[in-house]
Amino acid sequence: MPLLFQLQFTSLTFFWLLACLALGMGYAFLLYSSSAHLKKPLRNLLFALRTLAVTFISFLLFAPLVGNIKTTVEKPLIIIAQDNSASILVSKTKGFNERSYAEELKELRKALADDYDVRSFSFGSEVKNGLDLMFNAPLTDIASIFKLIDDQFSNRNIGALIIGSDGIYNRGPNPQYEAKNLKSPVYTIALGDTIAKRDLLISNVNYNNITYLDNQFQVEVSVEAYQAQGSSSVLTVSDKSGIVFSRPVSISSNEFRLLVPITLPANNKGIQQYTIRLSPISNELSVKNNTQTIFVEVIDGRQKVLLLANSPHPDLSALKQSIEVNKNYSTKIAFAAEVTSSDIEDAGLVILHQLPSLSNSAPELLKAMPSKPLWFVLGAQSNVNAFSSFQSILGITSSGNTQEATASFEPDFYAFTLTDASKQRIRNLAPLISPFGNYGLKGPASVMISQQVGKLVTKMPLLVFGEDAQRKVAVMAGEGIWRWRLEDFQESGNHEAVDELVGKTVQYLSTREDKRKFRVYPAKNAFDENEHVILNAELYNDAFELVNTPDVNISLRSKAGKSYPFVFSRTSNAYSLDAGILPAGEYSYTARTEYGKSRHSAAGKFVITQQQAEFKQTRANHQLLYAMAQQSGGKMIFPSQIGDLARHIKENENIKTVSYEDRKYEELINVKLLFFVIFALLSLEWFSRKRNGEV
Repeated sequence: MPLLFQLQFTSLTFFWLLACLALGMGYAFLLYSSSAHLKKPLRNLLFALRTLAVTFISFLLFAPLVGNIKTTVEKPLIIIAQDNSASILVSKTKGFNERSYAEELKELRKALADDYDVRSFSFGSEVKNGLDLMFNAPLTDIASIFKLIDDQFSNRNIGALIIGSDGIYNRGPNPQYEAKNLKSPVYTIALGDTIAKRDLLISNVNYNNITYLDNQFQVEVSVEAYQAQGSSSVLTVSDKSGIVFSRPVSISSNEFRLLVPITLPANNKGIQQYTIRLSPISNELSVKNNTQTIFVEVIDGRQKVLLLANSPHPDLSALKQSIEVNKNYSTKIAFAAEVTSSDIEDAGLVILHQLPSLSNSAPELLKAMPSKPLWFVLGAQSNVNAFSSFQSILGITSSGNTQEATASFEPDFYAFTLTDASKQRIRNLAPLISPFGNYGLKGPASVMISQQVGKLVTKMPLLVFGEDAQRKVAVMAGEGIWRWRLEDFQESGNHEAVDELVGKTVQYLSTREDKRKFRVYPAKNAFDENEHVILNAELYNDAFELVNTPDVNISLRSKAGKSYPFVFSRTSNAYSLDAGILPAGEYSYTARTEYGKSRHSAAGKFVITQQQAEFKQTRANHQLLYAMAQQSGGKMIFPSQIGDLARHIKENENIKTVSYEDRKYEELINVKLLFFVIFALLSLEWFSRKRNGEV
């Protein structure tokens, strides 16, 4: 990297230099014109030294500029990127030896190292430095090498990119499009076999990760077979109890594809493991792709609704049928005289039909459910005064008479929504029997439906929602929902309007708020085996404010019994944990912390699914490799031609060494060498004068 200095002269600078030289000569003449006793050669030397010193010093006062030219020579950068995924060995050609191939890549690097700057990488699901080749990466992202180049070498002189791959990728964008952004030739080494081999595999499984207990869920299995016409196999699905599904598969062509829909029952709660397996056929390429394991979380999302009534009434059956349209709810009908404490304890929602009543104000019964969400249905049997004193949502002053009221929907109700079609149908249904009297809201509440008496729309609520002692409460001020349901079916052939109103009311009231002060949850319920496992934690104080003062410890335990202890890291006001990459399987976790005198714990489960993407496509995609090479001005070669690759690169005239010039201007006074020159001139002059008695 040579450095060049160049003084910037202009005509004005030249004249100033002459003036400075004249000043130096005049100063020297005045100093030495009277020194006749000195020998003439010495006097001339001292004259010259003083002239030069004064000239330099005076010239520096005009701040002349000096140019600094720095030249940098950069060799072309050659990047060798090798696919390290498992498909390289699955789709390899006969006679391919991975060890010999790895040695040939190292020899290629040595052959290029003298003339080029060579960097080598291996890639699979991520890019790694070096050529430590194991051919076991679970995924292939060819485009990741182009992203690496863009991030780390965007301003470098990239001569060429060499990619060794089979062209099979199962993550990231299409590498052919990413290669268009690289303004350098791409040389590809085509690995693998493009000829389809005899193989049977499960190419894909579509399913939902979550289902509900006692429901059925769908699984779609895609089966593929190559060069196996006339063979037969058996597709089975197994859980911990054994085989739950079986179907024979007859392969009718050499390019065989079949989509098998499977319906499975969700009989057990928790994370359930299902193994989908194809029995192997003779002489197939790989049996690893014949099996796939999926995990489905079965949630017991059903909630129990207790329909507690004063006496038998057709509303009870109508409400039960509308509620149980949603399979996540089960309804039990009981009467006030026979209900048990366990019925109340198990219920997630209690519907009080005409309770408290004129014959049974049920004070002990109402005290037994201090925190249960309640839905009051009022009617002719209701004790309105006892009802008004028990809750803080709606107050009614009534003489015991009733009136007929139809539904009028309020436009500013936002707790949940009904379809416009359902609202219109409910408006036209028969009137309900409502208590007659004065109505008044006792606190914050939302009226969904008001009473319409005849053609008069009143301010009296027919269906109102609110909160009482931190629990949700609804009041339906009218009986006769059974008439609504019958008339809805008569008019439209279904019960959808009434079922939607009842179902969404129950769903809104029964939704539970999470009041836990310590919560731990994974970022998702199912991780891939090459994916970092992320868990989050939240700790709340008594005011339900997030705090992260104490440490949070967690232990992950695999189904095999191996334990992985961790400590959460703190975020701004919560906790986070990156547990890294763990083996595939089902995991449970237990987290603990202490805040003040309180101890908290949380537990849960997640699964890590095994990746088999590298075994789902066994035919190499050389067309992709050829297209990348052609569009960039490179060349596709085969492993047997690696020895010629260095020659191809050296013959490419576009791969050249680049030199850069960095020009910088600064004042001449900043050049340190000039100081030593002036100092030497003055020192030599002073020493000569001293020796000859002039000082």
